[in-house]
Amino acid sequence: GQCRAVPLTLSHTDIGQNPETMEIINGQATPVVPPPQRTPNPGSPSGSCDLKSVPSPSVASESPLNAKHLNQRHGIESDEKMTLLDPSKYPAKRGKEEVKVIHRTKELIGKRDPTLLKRYRNDAHKISRVVMREVRPKNGYNAEKAARFYQETVEWRERFWMEHTLRHPPGKLEVVNMLVPELNYGCFDREGYPVYFLHFGLASGKQVLNRISSQEWANCHAYGLDMMELMCRQQTVKLGSWIDKMRVVVDFEGVSIFAIRDFMSHAKRCANMDTTYYTGLMLSTYLINVPQSLSWATALFWPFLSAGVKRKVKLFTTGFEKDLLKVIPPESLPVKYGGEREWDPIHVNSINWKAYDSQIKKTGRRDFELKRILLKSGQKHQVSLHCAAGTQVRYYFETDVTALKFECLFYKKGQHIGTNLVESSLRKSNIVPELSHVSVFDEGAVVLTWRNENGWSTKKQHLIFGYKRVTIEIPKVDGALGHLKLIT
Repeated sequence: GQCRAVPLTLSHTDIGQNPETMEIINGQATPVVPPPQRTPNPGSPSGSCDLKSVPSPSVASESPLNAKHLNQRHGIESDEKMTLLDPSKYPAKRGKEEVKVIHRTKELIGKRDPTLLKRYRNDAHKISRVVMREVRPKNGYNAEKAARFYQETVEWRERFWMEHTLRHPPGKLEVVNMLVPELNYGCFDREGYPVYFLHFGLASGKQVLNRISSQEWANCHAYGLDMMELMCRQQTVKLGSWIDKMRVVVDFEGVSIFAIRDFMSHAKRCANMDTTYYTGLMLSTYLINVPQSLSWATALFWPFLSAGVKRKVKLFTTGFEKDLLKVIPPESLPVKYGGEREWDPIHVNSINWKAYDSQIKKTGRRDFELKRILLKSGQKHQVSLHCAAGTQVRYYFETDVTALKFECLFYKKGQHIGTNLVESSLRKSNIVPELSHVSVFDEGAVVLTWRNENGWSTKKQHLIFGYKRVTIEIPKVDGALGHLKLIT
C-alpha cells in the first residue's frame, strides 16, 4: 500500500452528485461526507460443483466468518496465547564480523528513531537475531541499509496493523484460498521448520484478475507469512531450539501460460513483500511439477528475488518425491507428493462461480442498506465514514458496466496522509459482485471511492452499494494470538 499526502477537509454534504441520480433501494438515504482530494503519487509502485463445497462469503451475514472459524480451520484455538521467548535459552554462534555489524545496525536504528527497537516485545529486540535477518540475506553486512529496511518494515507493519492480522484476517482471504489452494498449518520438515504448500497450478488468471487486486492478494499473502512466523514461535518453544524460517512447496501442475501472464503483477507484489518485509523467513523453496514447455515459469518470480533467495530455490519437472521426503516426513507431506497427509484441494475451474456470485448478491441485498447512483463517464462517488479504533467497515457493491474502479483509503485522526487499504483497481463488478471488509485499529476516516472508467462520454453505469460499521475487538498488546513480532 501507499501513503498519499492530501488536504483533509470533511463536511456533511453530498459530493456534487445530482440528487435525482440517487435512488433508494432499501432503507433511507444518509448524507455522504466528501473525502479530501488526492494528489497523484509518482512513487507508487468451468465445470460443475455443488455450492456447498464453496466457502460462504466472509462478510455474508450478521455472523461472518471470523477469526475463530479461521483459527479452527487452521488448527489454532481462538484463545491461544503467544509465548514470550527468553533469548538466553537460544544462543547463536556469531563470528566477529557478524557481532560487529549487529551492534552497528542497532546503533543506526537508535539514531533513526530511539523507539524503533522498543515497539516490539522484549524477546524480539534483546537478541542479535533481530537484525541478522535484515543484515545477512540481501545487504552483505551493510549496516546502513539494514537499519533503513528495518525501519521501513516496522512502519509498514504499524501502518497496516499487521499485528492484528491473524485475529482479523483480510477481507479477501477466503477468495484467495479458493483461487489458489494452500496448506499452511501443521506441516513441518524433519528439523521442525514449518512447511507451506501452495498449488499455484490450479489458479485461473481470469478469475484472479476479475476478483482481486494485487494489493489485496499481497495482504492475504502477508497473513500466511504471519501464520508461518506464529508456527516458528510455537516450534521454538516445543523443540527448545530457535526456529525462525520455513520451507515452501509450490505446485505448478496444470498451470497455463495464460495464468502466468495474468498473475504476473500479483506474483511481483508478493515476491517484493517476501524480500522486503519478511527477509530471511524462507529456508528453501521447491517448485514442482513445472511442465517442460514452461520450465521458464520461474520467470514469474525470478526477476523480483534477491541473489540470496535464488540460491534457496529448487526446480523440478518430475521426480521430486524423493527430494521432498528427504526433508519433509510423510506425516507432513501430502499423499500426492509421496507422503501420508490428506490434502485434496478443489480445482478453481470446478467451482460454480455463477452460483457463488448469485449467493453473494443475495447476501448483499439482504444484509446491507443499498443505494443506487448513476455514474457518468469519468464521474466518481465517494463516501467518508468516521471510525473509532476497533472498527470493521463491511461493504458490498455491484454495477451494470465492467469499467468501475474502486479504492479504499484511511485517514488517521489528526493526519493528512491517506493510507491505501485497498488500492485503486478496475473491478468487473457486473460480472463479480464485491463483498468484503477492511479493519481499522486507529481512530480516523475510511473513504470508499467508486469511479466510472468507461471512457465514452455517452456511457453511464448504475452503481449499487451498501456499507456498515461493526465494532470489533482490539487484541491485547502482549500475549494475544496474532501479535507476532517483526523478526523472531
